[in-house]
Amino acid sequence: MAHHLFAVLVRATATVTTIDAHLAKPMRLAARTHHIDGYRLGGQVTGAWDPDYDPAADPNNWHPCQACGGTTLVHGAGCRACADAVEAGRRPGTVVPWSYTDWTRFPGDIVALPRLLHPGWRFPPGRTPVAWVDLSGVVWLDTHQANGTDTGAVPPRLLAVFHDLVTGRRDPDPTTPKALRRPTPADWSVPWRHPRPRRSRPRFEPADWSVAVVGAHS
Repeated sequence: MAHHLFAVLVRATATVTTIDAHLAKPMRLAARTHHIDGYRLGGQVTGAWDPDYDPAADPNNWHPCQACGGTTLVHGAGCRACADAVEAGRRPGTVVPWSYTDWTRFPGDIVALPRLLHPGWRFPPGRTPVAWVDLSGVVWLDTHQANGTDTGAVPPRLLAVFHDLVTGRRDPDPTTPKALRRPTPADWSVPWRHPRPRRSRPRFEPADWSVAVVGAHS
């Protein structure tokens, strides 16, 4: 089973509670171009873009030990299942689930797009996404060719995506109804022509968007 880090464009209104609805359509496109068995916000790459975050150190991921019921004792002896709790900085009698599917979703896995557009932005080394996904499609970033030399520099293909977004050359949400064009005097001069007015496409506003760190497996 292979695991991948996807950068998925979502609305800025997305939260860890509503993220599944925001990811459904763009990740459906990703599934068409790559055999993806499943995906999740963060997943195995939870906290990938926040070097200061450790899922094991997040109290939200500390669960009562099932072996001892959180008492730290089993038949009067110290519980081996949670014996490392205090040494690891956790509350006594707690464990961290081994499966990322049991980890609490991390809000830091939804990053405001303007942060990525900043000229000084760099991904943490080894955490550069393999693909960019939005409703216009999937852009594979060729980061698999880094051969272990992932320095975190923004890939050229992703820089091109950013340029197309801010210049209006890439429509990240083609499902939005197209605005109508206003009729011209020439249109009304022909009796049988009754054009519907068409407005220009709304300007792309980076502040209206975020990027989700998605762990996918195939």
